[in-house]
Amino acid sequence: MRFVAFSFLYACTAFLSAQSLKTGKWSGYFQYDSVNVPFSFELLPSGLEVPEFIFKNGKESRQIKNAFLKEDSIIIPMEPFDVTLRATFTAMSMEGVYVKGYKDKKVLFKAHFGAPRFTRSSIKPTPEIQERWNMTFSPGTSFMSKGVGLFEQDGNKVTGTILTTTSDYRYFEGILDGDSLKMSSFDGAHAFMISGKRMMEDRWEGNFFFDNGYSETWEAYDDPEATLPDPFEMVVLDPGSERPYLDLLAAGSGRDVIDPSHYDGKVLVIQVFGTWCPNSHDQTKYLVAWYNKNQGKDVRVLASSYEANYSQEYGLKRIEAYKKSNDIPYEVVLGGRLSKRSAATPFPFMDKIEAFPTLVILDKKGFARYVLSYFNGPATGSHYDAFDARFNDIISQLLAE
Repeated sequence: MRFVAFSFLYACTAFLSAQSLKTGKWSGYFQYDSVNVPFSFELLPSGLEVPEFIFKNGKESRQIKNAFLKEDSIIIPMEPFDVTLRATFTAMSMEGVYVKGYKDKKVLFKAHFGAPRFTRSSIKPTPEIQERWNMTFSPGTSFMSKGVGLFEQDGNKVTGTILTTTSDYRYFEGILDGDSLKMSSFDGAHAFMISGKRMMEDRWEGNFFFDNGYSETWEAYDDPEATLPDPFEMVVLDPGSERPYLDLLAAGSGRDVIDPSHYDGKVLVIQVFGTWCPNSHDQTKYLVAWYNKNQGKDVRVLASSYEANYSQEYGLKRIEAYKKSNDIPYEVVLGGRLSKRSAATPFPFMDKIEAFPTLVILDKKGFARYVLSYFNGPATGSHYDAFDARFNDIISQLLAE
């Protein structure tokens, strides 16, 4: 009886502690070695043991409804990714670790009620930021790559994203602080930080912090015509020349997982992705909605996942969790360990894929006809709309053949 009473008392205490978290706007930061990466969230009453979390990045709001208590900590699973925030807390503060299960990596973080995401330190007037930038990452090095910045300004507030040939960097939010730019993004799997300084009327330079211990320099100039190669034209295919090896798409799942007859005579969209990848998740959400509208047609979708921190057991568990989280109605198989070269093995016309995710579209005879080498997701606005229109035109064309 004394044990029952103690258990009841502990449960009540935990419940009251969870409810003591103050609802409203919060902000926090991840402690990288060379920079703090801010993020914002809101706590809403949920009627459950723990409030509902809404993580905010510019135009994006991500709901997390399944946070829970364990001993003296609050656990916040950042589904659908293998990522968790774990923290001890008071009514108006949290302190803990940001755990990436897919990388076996941890970063310290702190959060406080009511604090702003960024604060201004300069009294200099806010400059006008142009909506489109021509960007170069790691300029003057062998790792140099191009990007296109897309920004919106409201006073000293700035939101936007960056297009690259490995997909976009999703939703950023930040401020102009005098002649300096500060922006950050936290989507669950990634916590990014951009810092920059205006050097001339139309030129900027700064640093992009991708992860703890991993950053690149960047430079940019205003360019309303800035663009990247068309993702549908980066791999040129001859009609009737190459058939992918469907069995190799499931190399990590085991032999004879895929039944090729299920795809005979169908237009087949193959997604090469990773459950760890936010761009893959954006594309998965698109494909699920699209397939649910079009599955009455002669079209199928097949997804093959390549996983970090790899083992077959881990990969198969991740796929099952990912399918459940996203209500995926089509076949998802395990390709293997994360590798751009390994992910290209089923496709004899590619030495490696350019990015996760990649789409390969087959005609009804099983020949590869189109490759989408990178993905412009919903954060890219009109570029996302252009992808949607082009994708549907291609499927209509192949269905009509």
